[in-house]
Amino acid sequence: MTATTYTEHRLSLRIPVHASAWIVYASFIYIANYLANPNVLLLQTLLFLCPYCLSFYASIYVLGLRKQKGALWSITSFFIVFLLMTVLGYLYVYLLLPATGIKLYTSTHFRDFLKAALLGFVQYFSYAMLYFYIRESFLKERALRKLEEEKLRKELENSVLKQQELQSQQEKLQLEYAFLRTQVNPHFLHNTLNVLFGQALPYSEELADNIDKLSRMMRYSLESIEQEGDTVPVEKELENLELLLDMHRMRFGDTKFIDYRIEGLVKRQELPPLSFITVVENAFKYGDLKDAELPLYIRVKLEPGTVYFTCRNKKRKNNVPTTSHHIGISNLRRRLNAAFENRYELTVKDEEQVYCFELQVNCKL
Repeated sequence: MTATTYTEHRLSLRIPVHASAWIVYASFIYIANYLANPNVLLLQTLLFLCPYCLSFYASIYVLGLRKQKGALWSITSFFIVFLLMTVLGYLYVYLLLPATGIKLYTSTHFRDFLKAALLGFVQYFSYAMLYFYIRESFLKERALRKLEEEKLRKELENSVLKQQELQSQQEKLQLEYAFLRTQVNPHFLHNTLNVLFGQALPYSEELADNIDKLSRMMRYSLESIEQEGDTVPVEKELENLELLLDMHRMRFGDTKFIDYRIEGLVKRQELPPLSFITVVENAFKYGDLKDAELPLYIRVKLEPGTVYFTCRNKKRKNNVPTTSHHIGISNLRRRLNAAFENRYELTVKDEEQVYCFELQVNCKL
């Protein structure tokens, strides 16, 4: 529908509505006058309302010009329309109607006519203002609604485009990752870190020790990705976890509270690689570990053929919501499904102050 067609459609709907409203209003005026004076005629009522009806629409018109003329026009328009309608009303009442034999006013004094004209005009100008601003509010609301709908439509289109872009980037990253896996030699990275370890040792044993731990963690991560199997011995996972904890202890000293214990004996239990570190690293990233009463609680309980792992941390206040934690857990769940389908239980308790991760795996013997 074009703009012209839409305007014509609105006008075709508005005319019957206005006509019906004036008929109802004229009927009400006639009944009220008839109760006061049974001799009043319906034609007299209609002729009486004609100039006021014209004043009503003339007022609406001049009020509509305020956008071009300015806010002061709303006040000026009152006097302009009043003067114009007073002149036309006087000609209508005292010249036009008497020429047809109809007489609405018995008084010939101009002062009486001016008084009645002023009171009537103020009344119908008020009606016009009320109608005008109500209509304007509806039009603004409709325009805002259309803008919101257009905004939502564009946001939906943008979200679809962003999703397509993210999918394209993900495919690109997967290709780059596959390329890197064929190019990066873990031994090269390990040897490079060993060189840095040797260079740092004369200056800082602590720095050299951290480089050595990082080298071992890097080597373990890369070898875990490249290995053909879906699981690794639990002792390797524990060694990697302890490297991570040692690095954080060196970094934060006594400002972080960690309660880490291993219970039981290692007896050929296996897990997907990087199972422990995925959860613990998220605890360091998003948890509040400065409360001695609620430290980072890590328990690894080992039984023949079974591993129990618990990681509980106090949640950091005003933490920005993020999906990376859930992505890490989702990836871990997929790896557990691949290696131990129907043979593990994973529970996440996301409470108001505490986040708790619990895992039980029935391992291969």
